[in-house]
Amino acid sequence: MGILTGAAAYLTVLFGFGFEPGRTANALGYGSNFFDLQARALMSGRLAVPDGSLGIEGFVIHGHTYMYFPPFPALVRLPVFLVTHEFDGRLTVASMAVAWLVFAVMSARFLWLARSLLRPDDPVTWRETAGAAVVLAAATGGTAVTFDAALPWVYHEVYAWSLAMMMAGVYWLTRFLIAPGGSALAWFTASTTAAIFTRSTSGFALSGAGLLVAAFLLLRSRARRAPRARWWRGPGLVLAAAAALPNLASVALNEYKFGHPYLFPLADQVWTSVNEHRRMALAHNGGTITGPQFVPTMLSAYLDPTGIRFVDHFPWVTLPSSPPPALAGAYLDQSYRTGSVTAFEPLLTVLSVLGLVALLWPRGRTGTTRLRPAALAAVLLIGPVLMYGYVCNRYTSEFVPALVVLGSVGLIVLDTWLGRCRVGIRAAAMALVVSGAVFSLVAQMLLAYATAAVTWRGDRLEAYIEHQLTWGPRAAVRTAALVHRSDRLPDAAPTDQIQVLGDCDALYLGSGDTYEPWVLVQQRSLVYTVTADASVRPGLVVLFRVESNTTREIAIDVRADRYARLVVQDSQGRVDGPWFPLYSGFPVRVGLGVRSELGYAEVSTTPGGHVAYVPWTRWDANWVVRPGVISSAENARSNAARLGIQVTSAGRGPASLCEHLIALKRNP
Repeated sequence: MGILTGAAAYLTVLFGFGFEPGRTANALGYGSNFFDLQARALMSGRLAVPDGSLGIEGFVIHGHTYMYFPPFPALVRLPVFLVTHEFDGRLTVASMAVAWLVFAVMSARFLWLARSLLRPDDPVTWRETAGAAVVLAAATGGTAVTFDAALPWVYHEVYAWSLAMMMAGVYWLTRFLIAPGGSALAWFTASTTAAIFTRSTSGFALSGAGLLVAAFLLLRSRARRAPRARWWRGPGLVLAAAAALPNLASVALNEYKFGHPYLFPLADQVWTSVNEHRRMALAHNGGTITGPQFVPTMLSAYLDPTGIRFVDHFPWVTLPSSPPPALAGAYLDQSYRTGSVTAFEPLLTVLSVLGLVALLWPRGRTGTTRLRPAALAAVLLIGPVLMYGYVCNRYTSEFVPALVVLGSVGLIVLDTWLGRCRVGIRAAAMALVVSGAVFSLVAQMLLAYATAAVTWRGDRLEAYIEHQLTWGPRAAVRTAALVHRSDRLPDAAPTDQIQVLGDCDALYLGSGDTYEPWVLVQQRSLVYTVTADASVRPGLVVLFRVESNTTREIAIDVRADRYARLVVQDSQGRVDGPWFPLYSGFPVRVGLGVRSELGYAEVSTTPGGHVAYVPWTRWDANWVVRPGVISSAENARSNAARLGIQVTSAGRGPASLCEHLIALKRNP
């Protein structure tokens, strides 16, 4: 029942609160096709992917473009890619669903394995079964895994597989310590290999724990003065080999791609070449963005119990209103709004503390010794993210294996203690456990919904704001209080503020993040009607201008034979649309509107349809994303009249959501 509850939460989010098995994190599909590109490259016998295909995430080494992500999720796609191209770019949801299933199964198996070690002779009670179901629901649906499901792209897919392989690895490592054998060793090796070729840090954690345990077994065997043949053939050496081989394979791959055993040459990443702040961060931190100087900042960001925000409007539970600040003089690469583990997963946090105390207690229960390596691996995984100068909510996923491993032990300890308490105390404790799990499940789902809507934008972001108007008591009044109006977009963007420009010319949402403070919800389109006179003359007339980092003009190009086309031009050249006829008395509508889900302005004609997409957003001097400016060209009508065509304004497109918000603001 616990896994089914977790599955309901996770899969609801993963399938987009509906059923979209092929969905991507954003409308352009960027980041959701990286492993597809890697898989196709592997099928062609190379590691390098097509030049430019990864955008700012690519590493250009000796003229070839590489992913910094290891290739295991790409290998998972190969059986499909061997037979069809139909699903290229649309397999991330399916991949994450399979990974979650592995994570859920291995989490459940580890919990019951821990129980068999800590209480081998005690019968299983209904209270213990119910507690296990609640904890499994919290682990599989109430942790960062559900937040990750909101955005099916490469950054979150690697966590889905990393967490799955981590839980498999710690389970089989524990099984090997209970009964050393070839089967457990083979599964541990396979899990560690898959982990290290998904997200290197998870594989290093498993490998490191395995090597430490192997060293302990070898030293203990030598201390007991066992015959040489006996300790040489014992479990220590084979475990050391099983733990070291995946590590060596990962080192070899990284050396081949980047010329370093485990680091990435950030100076060779495309993002570094275009972003001055990244270059400054590298300069301040000695050519890397990793080091102990970041630990105070990360501990505060990821473990602060106040790292959550409750609001009086949908979604009610969300991230803190601003990114965490750098502490102790650290110079961060980037910092995004981030929720803390302790605030969003309070039940598993408390149980993990109990579990950690139980495992460290010198006179602990029989069986704790065999569980300590699993806990060690899970804790080792957290180390790298605490020393990485980049803060974002997805990195709380690094804490999930520790929450599951230590939380499982903590549950068993709690149930043992409750067995000696009065009925009233047991009932109160169970109520708190259930409440903690429900809170985490609901909080992660609400956060996931908001994250998916703001990332996708377009109709989903509009639906998100409409939910704010209708969900909850006095929802419309509370949302109207967030609405502000101005003639220009303010530089400051208070989190959740809804900003109306002019007469609903545009509607924005304050994101609270530094790098894109305002997110476009909707914007009215500019529309012209073009009508030909009895005779026309050849020429070109500019109708619209789009100002981003480059100013682009949208013009109509007219031929003497009464054919015309739209042209998009800038200082670098021009792109021509298809020719269409101009008939006297039959108007052609030319429109320019921003597709917020794409971040592009779309040029279209009626009849005719889509003509071109024009980049609309711009980057300021600090590489903060700002909205562009769309305007009608000066003297467009008079210049067109000289060519024998009439250009008249057909008004601006509808902005129904914005108009509704303004009406509520006036009459709440």
